[in-house]
Amino acid sequence: MKVILKILLIFPLTFSFALAQYSGQLSTAETALKGTSVGSGFVAVYEDGFGVIGQYRVGFGGYSDIGGKAGIIDYDVGDQTGFFVGMDYKYQIMEVRIQDPIDMSLGALFDFAHFEHFALLSFGGYLVGSHPYEMSSGRKITPYGRLILRIDREDPDNLDPDSDFNIGLNAGCALELSSSTSAYAELQLDNIQTAFIMGISFGL
Repeated sequence: MKVILKILLIFPLTFSFALAQYSGQLSTAETALKGTSVGSGFVAVYEDGFGVIGQYRVGFGGYSDIGGKAGIIDYDVGDQTGFFVGMDYKYQIMEVRIQDPIDMSLGALFDFAHFEHFALLSFGGYLVGSHPYEMSSGRKITPYGRLILRIDREDPDNLDPDSDFNIGLNAGCALELSSSTSAYAELQLDNIQTAFIMGISFGL
């Protein structure tokens, strides 16, 4: 029964469709422990561009962490170069270590992206699930997926901005390199183009 539940919860999260997701999930459902922090660096390859992303997460309270992301994106189409910043809060509601079938967290986020002729403000909530598997080497590999429900407001500085409600999915995998370092790879799709994001996170 546990195996079936894992499949039902994680398998749908291996597909992704969303509008203008620039930074992705870039973390599993596990939260940083209270008083600890994690730094990350990523590169994103889009169909028409390239991005560099940084992330910092810090744990506080019980099963909670908060993260900040920032990055620069360079698009070949129209020679557009822009930046994005964002924050999110994540609260873990299920944990494999206490015999739950998967790790699962609920979160809320806020993102802002700005290009020369375009700006986007996004806010909403998400659900992320993951499950660690121990390999023969003793290291863990953790597939994860995120379901996100959010509002996107194009050109929020205008008096009459366009707003859209979007549902998105992301899928990725974290590979433990050491007790404090992990490598990430994540696939992200939207209605404009596909992105592949990869990088490393490390404890601070």
